[in-house]
Amino acid sequence: MQMIQSSYRGLSLVLDLGLDRILIPLAIVVGLAGGAMIGAELTQMQGPAIQYMH
Repeated sequence: MQMIQSSYRGLSLVLDLGLDRILIPLAIVVGLAGGAMIGAELTQMQGPAIQYMH
């Protein structure tokens, strides 16, 4: 029984580390995509004002 608990703890640690390796880059990509979407919306909101200046 002790061997099973030890194996479970080791497997749990490996999965936690693997999950961190996936979640951190995923959070960065989602943040960059969100910033790009907000930037695109802001440029569209300001776009027509520039066209009337010609």
